[in-house]
Amino acid sequence: MKNINRIWLLIIGTLLFVISYNLDNRVNLLFKSLKFQLLDAVFGLITNFNLVILAMAVIPSIIFYRNKKKPVYLLWLTFLVSVILAFVIKLIVLRQRPLEALAYQIKPLTYPLINILVYSFPSMHAMVAFSLLPVIIKYLPKQKFFWIIFAFLVAFSRVYFRLHFLSDVVFGGFLGYFIGIFLLEMHEKGKLWKK
Repeated sequence: MKNINRIWLLIIGTLLFVISYNLDNRVNLLFKSLKFQLLDAVFGLITNFNLVILAMAVIPSIIFYRNKKKPVYLLWLTFLVSVILAFVIKLIVLRQRPLEALAYQIKPLTYPLINILVYSFPSMHAMVAFSLLPVIIKYLPKQKFFWIIFAFLVAFSRVYFRLHFLSDVVFGGFLGYFIGIFLLEMHEKGKLWKK
């Protein structure tokens, strides 16, 4: 049953990616002209990667640590795998950000310390947020709707500010979710570390 659900999720994810890829420029133009001060303020907070780490990794780690330590390790392993994989894919694909053509022509965005250009595909914010969801939902099921909504808001904020194309976020979200599911299953089977 799990394999059938994953196949459907993969099919839906692929279709959504293809559709979003075809809508990238239209959505980008829509958000270019659509700005609200309240949304700017709210999404300005939500899109901050430090807040994403605090909300989806640090706070759940503190909650998990009270009961069991192994979910903490799993959460941070998932975080690290999604960040590294997103970074590697960015360096392979080299897709420019929507804003690169406008705001960053003079001085392109670079990662601190390593001086490598910041590319758009996939959205690391979406990938990290959605990779942590399966672990958080497994161990904090009562608050699952909060975490799901928060992950979607993080992903949406990246498109709203035109820091990513819609397809960057869709791909990052789906790949991140698959990473989370895969590592959670490996953990449950005892293949990551001894129980």
